[in-house]
Amino acid sequence: MKVSSCLPPAPNWNSSKAAVVSLEENLLAYASSNDVILLNAETLQYVGRFRGHTDKVNAVDFCDNLCASGGADTTIRCWDALTQKQTAILKNHKSEIYALAWVKDKKFIVSGDKSGDISIWNPSKNKSNKLYFIQSPIYNIASSPTVESSLAIGFQNGAIIVVKIDSDLNGRIARRLNGHDFEIQSLSWELPTGDCHTAKYTLLASGSRDKTIHIWNVEEECSVKTINLPHPMHHLTDQQKSRLWVAVTWIPERNSVITSSYIGHSRSVFSIVTYACGTKAITVSMDRKIILWDLTQKKPIFTVSCIHNYVNDIDVSVVDPHRLAIASGDNNIRVWDIANKHDPFSCTLYWKGLKNKLTCIKCHPNREGFLAFGTDLGNIGWYEIYNDKSKTFNSYHKGKVYSIQWCKPEWLGLGSAIENSDHSLIISCGGDGQILLSDTTKPKQSVIVNDMIKEANPEWTAVIKDKSGYLPKRTEISVHPAGRFLAIGNFDGSIEVYDLPSFKIVYHNIGHRSIINKLEWRHLDDAGNSFSLASGSDDNLIMIHDFSDLNKLISTTTIPTSSCKQVFEMHKKGVTDLSWSPSDSNKLVSSSFDGTAIVWDIQLGIPISMFRGHHGRLLCTVWSLEDEDAIFTGGDDAACFCWKISENFYEPLKDFSPEIKSNVTPSDAVTKDNMSQPLDETILTALDKIEHTATHTKIDAPEPIQKVEVRASKKKKFKNLLPLGTSPSRRKNLQYSTFDIARKLYGGDIDKAMEFWVDNEHKGQKLTDETDNTDIQAPPFVELFFDEGNKSRKLIEQEIKSHNNSGISMSLGGLEVSPTLPLQMWSNNFAELIKSYEDNAEFSNKDWILLALSPLAGRDVWQSLVRLQAEKLVAKNDRHGAVLCWLACGEVYEAVEVYRKAEMYREAIALAKLRLIDEDPIFSDLYSLWAIQLEKEEAYEQAAMCHLAAKKENSIHHALNALSRRGDPSALRTAASLALMLGDSSAEERISRYFEDQEIRSSKK
Repeated sequence: MKVSSCLPPAPNWNSSKAAVVSLEENLLAYASSNDVILLNAETLQYVGRFRGHTDKVNAVDFCDNLCASGGADTTIRCWDALTQKQTAILKNHKSEIYALAWVKDKKFIVSGDKSGDISIWNPSKNKSNKLYFIQSPIYNIASSPTVESSLAIGFQNGAIIVVKIDSDLNGRIARRLNGHDFEIQSLSWELPTGDCHTAKYTLLASGSRDKTIHIWNVEEECSVKTINLPHPMHHLTDQQKSRLWVAVTWIPERNSVITSSYIGHSRSVFSIVTYACGTKAITVSMDRKIILWDLTQKKPIFTVSCIHNYVNDIDVSVVDPHRLAIASGDNNIRVWDIANKHDPFSCTLYWKGLKNKLTCIKCHPNREGFLAFGTDLGNIGWYEIYNDKSKTFNSYHKGKVYSIQWCKPEWLGLGSAIENSDHSLIISCGGDGQILLSDTTKPKQSVIVNDMIKEANPEWTAVIKDKSGYLPKRTEISVHPAGRFLAIGNFDGSIEVYDLPSFKIVYHNIGHRSIINKLEWRHLDDAGNSFSLASGSDDNLIMIHDFSDLNKLISTTTIPTSSCKQVFEMHKKGVTDLSWSPSDSNKLVSSSFDGTAIVWDIQLGIPISMFRGHHGRLLCTVWSLEDEDAIFTGGDDAACFCWKISENFYEPLKDFSPEIKSNVTPSDAVTKDNMSQPLDETILTALDKIEHTATHTKIDAPEPIQKVEVRASKKKKFKNLLPLGTSPSRRKNLQYSTFDIARKLYGGDIDKAMEFWVDNEHKGQKLTDETDNTDIQAPPFVELFFDEGNKSRKLIEQEIKSHNNSGISMSLGGLEVSPTLPLQMWSNNFAELIKSYEDNAEFSNKDWILLALSPLAGRDVWQSLVRLQAEKLVAKNDRHGAVLCWLACGEVYEAVEVYRKAEMYREAIALAKLRLIDEDPIFSDLYSLWAIQLEKEEAYEQAAMCHLAAKKENSIHHALNALSRRGDPSALRTAASLALMLGDSSAEERISRYFEDQEIRSSKK
C-alpha cells in the first residue's frame, strides 16, 4: 500500500503525551481516536497507523523502532514501527491510562492511570510490577535523560515526584517537587549538550493548569524560576481562557523552553515536540491542526488540517480540477488544494451556516467555487466558497441525504419557466425515499420528483407499486451527463431509468439483491454519448448496464430484467461509491465497506489495482481530473487519501478473488441450485459456505463442511417455532406448487403451463429417472401456509410431536418451556394442556404460566392484567409470550399484530390460519409483507406463492417477476410457464426472453 498524499485524522485532545517523534525512524506518532497515526517527521506525509486499541488512546512514546501506547481501554500495547505490527500487550491496569514513558536505558515502560496506579513493564521479558504512591490521577510521566532508571511523575493534585526504579522493577521516591496547585499538564527534562556528561538530574520544566511554568532544580528539590503566562487577549471568552493547556518542552542544545499560550494556534496546544537539534518543532492543537515549525525562522513549514470525523463524500470540480471538496461528519466543508506542490496540505475550512453533519457534496459543473451539499438531518443547500456564505432550502428530506446532483433546467424542459435559467437545479435523494428538485433562485419550495414520475407513467407506476402498495423507496440518483436520462436506485435493489425531459420509464432492472448505494454514468465520449451505467449495491456486486440499444431496453419496463452487460464480484461487503476514469472509458474504480478500493478494466473484465490503505469502511472515491493515475478515497477512519494506480497494482490475495461475468445475471455468479429459502440458520450457513467454496476456487473446500459438523455436535438451541413447515425443499417442487396455488386462486390452463415447463426443462439433456416429474409433492411449507385450515392444523400437530421428540426448550415470559406450549395455545388445544398438567406430578415452569392464565379473579381485572403483561413482554422482545396473553383474552388480531410488527410473518400467518377464516382480509397484507421479506432473503419461489395468495391488483405481476428474478433458465422458464397458464399479457415476452437466454448460453459453450 503506497500513499501519494493524505489529510490524516485529527489528534486527540487533553494530553501532552499524545504525540512523540522517533529520531531513529524519523517518524511522528500521535494518538487519534483509538489509533496511533504515523507521519514522516520531515514532510508530515502519511506512513501508516497502529490499530488495536478499543478505546481512546491518551499517550504514546518511542524507544528506537518500538512504540508504546496506552489509553482508555486500560491496555499498554507495544508496536514495531517498521512492520506496524503489535509485538506485546499488557493488561495490568484497571482504569484509564493517562500517561506513559519508556525508561530507555533499561527499555521498560512506566505507565500511570486514573486511579494513581503505576505499572512498570519490560515487554521483551514480559515482566511487570505495580507501584502506588499518591492517591491522585497521574497526568504526565517523563524519563530522565541523565540519571539511570529515573523518571518524573506529575499528578492531578499538582504534586510531582521523581521515582528511581531498580532491576527488580521496584521503585522508590527519590525527590519531591511541591509548588503547583492544580494538575500537571506537561513535564520536560533539560537535555544535556553534546559535550556535557553528568550523572546528576538536569533541570525539569513543568506546566500546570494554574497557568504557571516552574523550572526545577531536582537535585535541590526547589524551583529556580517561575514563568507566568501572558494575560489572555480580550476577545477570548471565559470558557476559552479556562481551557488553556500549558504544554512545555526544552529546546535541545539551547538554554530555553517552548510553551503554549493564548496565541499561535487558534485554540489550545496540547503537545510540543522538538527535534533536529532544536531547529524544528511539531505542535498538536485543539484546532485539529498539526504544524511543523522552523524554530530558527520562527515560521511554519507545513500546516496539516486534520479531519475529525467520517469522510462521507468527496468531489472534484470540472471547472477547477486542482481542488477537492470534502464533506465530513464534523459539520465542515474542506477544500483541498491538491495541486499545491509547495504545501501539499493546503486546505481551507468552510463552516458558516453548516449546522449538521455533511453526508454528500457536489461541485457545480460550470461555476467555480459553487457547491451543493446534503446533511444527515435531511437539509439541502449550496455554498459559495469564495464569498464564504451558504444557503439552505426551506424544503428538506425526512432522513439523511443520500445523493445530490446538479441538473440543468433545459434537461427537464424548464428552461423558459425559470428566471435566470443559467443557474442549475439541485436534485437530491434522501432517507425518506423522496427525490426533491430544488431551484437555487427560489429556495423556498422544492418539487417532488416522485410525483412527476407518477404523472408521466400512470399505468407503469400502478404496476410497479411496491408489494405493500407504495412506490419503491428511493436511495440513489444519477443524472446522465448529457441530460438524456435520470437513473434511480431503490431500497429493494431495483434500478429505474427515465427519459428526460418526458420522465417516461425506459429501463427497469432487478438484478441487485439489496439497497442501491451508487449509480454512476460513464463520462461522455468524443461524440457526446454515454451508453454505460454502473451500479453498486449492498449485495457486494457491481453491475454495468448497456444503453446502446434503447429499443431493447423498453421491453424491461413491463417485465423487469435481472441481466446486464457485466457483473463484477470481488468486494466482501457492500459497494459504497463508483467513479469512471475521465481519460479512459474502460476503467472504473469502486469503494466498499470492506475498506478496499478496486480499479477495474471493464474491457478486459479484470481488476488492475487495489488500495487497502484505509483502516475501516471506505465511503467514497473519485478519480482525479488532472492526473489519470491518481484516485482519491475517504472513509470512516477520518482520512482522505490520494494514491496512484501504478503504485498499487492488484495482487491476488486469498481473501479477495474476483468473479467477473459478461452478459449474465447476478445469480450466475452465486447460485443455490435446487434449494430455496427460508431455511434453518445452520443449514443456510452451511449452504453459503459450500457455495462460496464452489465459486471461489482459492478457498479450501473441506473447511466449511467441518465447521457444520462441529455445530451439529453441540447442544441444540431453539431457533424456529415451525421447523417442519420451513424445512428446505427442492426448488422444482416449489415451482410446481406455485402453479398449483395459482390454479386454485386464479384458475387458468395448467396443462399449457406444464407442457412448456416440462418440455423445455431438459431440452438438450438426456432424460433419466431423475428427471421424471412424478415425484413432485407439495412441500410442508405449502401445506402449512397455503392449504386449507385442516391441513395446517395437522401440520401443527406434527410440529408439536417434533418438538416433543427433540426436547428443545424456549424462553417464554422469562421461563424455560417447551415450544409445544404456544403451538397448542394457537390451536386452542387447552384441554390437552390441562391433561398434561394433571398427569404430571412435578411442578414445572409451564404450570406457572397455565395458572397465571387461569381466570382466578374477576374477568375485567384479569383481562386488564393479562393485556398489561402482553405489552410488557413485547417491550422485552418476548413475542411468543405476548401472543399467548392476547390469545388468552380472545384478542386474535392483537396477537397476530405482535408477530406482524416483529416481521415474524410465518408465525403470524400460521396463527391466523388456525384462528381466523380463510377469507379474512388480514391475510392479503400478511402475504404481501412476507413476500417482500422473502425476496430480500432470495427465496423467490416462496415469495411468488405469497404474492399469489395476497390476491391484490398486481399480485400476478409481482409473482412472475419474483419467479424470474434469479435470471437463470429454470427461473425464466417457470415464470413464462405461469404467465402462459394465467394468460398474462407478458407471456409472449417472457417466452422470448427464455429462448434468448438459452441462445446466449449455448453460444458461450
